[in-house]
Amino acid sequence: MELTERGTGKALLRLAKHFLSLSPIFEVFSTQIYSQSILSNLTFGGARYIATGRGFATTRISFSILYSRFAGPSIYLGMRNLLLLLYATLALWIPHLIYFWFSVLSLCIAPFLFNPHQFSYADFIIDYREFLRWMSRGNSRTKASSWYGYCRLSRTMITGYKKKKLGHPSEKLSGDVPRAKWRTVIISEIVWPIFIAALFTLAYLFVKSFPDASGNLPPAPLIRIAVIAVGPVVWNAAILMSLFFVSLFIGPMMESWTKFGSVMATLGHLLCLIGLVAFFEFFWFLELWDASRAVLGVIAIIAIQRAIQKILIAVFLTREYKHDETNRAWWTGKWYGRGLGTSAISQPAREFIVKIVEMSLWGSDLLIAHILLVILTPPILIPYMNRLHSTMLSVVFRNQINVDTFDCSICKSI
Repeated sequence: MELTERGTGKALLRLAKHFLSLSPIFEVFSTQIYSQSILSNLTFGGARYIATGRGFATTRISFSILYSRFAGPSIYLGMRNLLLLLYATLALWIPHLIYFWFSVLSLCIAPFLFNPHQFSYADFIIDYREFLRWMSRGNSRTKASSWYGYCRLSRTMITGYKKKKLGHPSEKLSGDVPRAKWRTVIISEIVWPIFIAALFTLAYLFVKSFPDASGNLPPAPLIRIAVIAVGPVVWNAAILMSLFFVSLFIGPMMESWTKFGSVMATLGHLLCLIGLVAFFEFFWFLELWDASRAVLGVIAIIAIQRAIQKILIAVFLTREYKHDETNRAWWTGKWYGRGLGTSAISQPAREFIVKIVEMSLWGSDLLIAHILLVILTPPILIPYMNRLHSTMLSVVFRNQINVDTFDCSICKSI
């Protein structure tokens, strides 16, 4: 349309503006958000209209809020695809992969790249401090924004909520989310993750089936991948069981210390992170420091752990309470006075399974977020980058207005 109405020069100028304003990155990201929303609504339901307007975003949103909003729809998928692309790059490099690197990176960094004043040095440091607080808060007292609240909300489509208890203040932080049908859960949360885990495990076994340079076959690759995949889960379960008894016997005596729950949660999360890194280093050592095979093994390990987490959530978890008393009871050891009634007997067992899943997710979220922060750090060191970034966003906004006006003119003509 631009070429036929305004000429070649205007068309090339507009095309150059699109690329300089990184519009292709935004288009890849927005398409993923649209497709994920449609798939989620067709699978679980719960679609509703949210009026966001068409105005130009001038307020900076913190890193933790953007991460919690787009991790599920885009960032997790982008990181898994980055690992696949990294293996393809290490195993068989061709220049065509550069295009795929830009496309896949768009899924991970686009929410932050189009955030106003993202590359302001002072705001970036404040963002990092707020992100660490967001990851650790909500274990001693109720917080409106916390990683635990985000994690609990992300699984409520599978578990659903229990009946509301009137008058509990923390229940105001949770909205009504419909529970998925059991047929949907079996296919999307059990069968499909198991299939993906089996597929990547077979790919790893196929690569390991070839003899090395000396003609020797690698020893038991299936046992190796099983130990490294299940090992962190067992490690987290052992840590949680130990901390549960510590908080159960010591927590009531520490009632005057309001930070006791946060200290116990921080200790558990740090031990989880240490175990995660230790198992990865051990696996890399077993692969004799072969980067390509180690990356393929990590892809299979992530798929297996993801299948385990989804099965635990779909099969073993009952409905969620709308309040966060069970989380704080686990870390503080105070199960009495929580308004749980007779459920106080069974809730520790349920919370134990929840915490096994949450520990793995916490470690992966911390690593993913730091990878994103490392990627976003170099532009901050460039002088006047924040001003150039703001100019780029204004160009994107003007292009979006032109597209919306063109679409509206077509609608009126029809």
